Amino acid sequence: MPLPDAPSKSPRVYKILKVKTLDAEAPNSLSQTDIANVGDPISVEMLNEDELRRLVLVNLARLTVKQEWDGLLG
Repeated sequence: MPLPDAPSKSPRVYKILKVKTLDAEAPNSLSQTDIANVGDPISVEMLNEDELRRLVLVNLARLTVKQEWDGLLG
């Protein structure tokens, strides 16, 4: 499901992370370093807001699957 008011295709976040999996046991599992590397060149601008939201969604999914979720402020 696309983000509200966002283009349905991700120009970069999903394309870069599509080879990764959320499975913690898999050799190509998504890590915090991967999230940081993808998010590093994204600046906070109107053009990149959708990509930032996609990156947050992917990171929340990663934290939930790996049972590292302590809440937003934890």
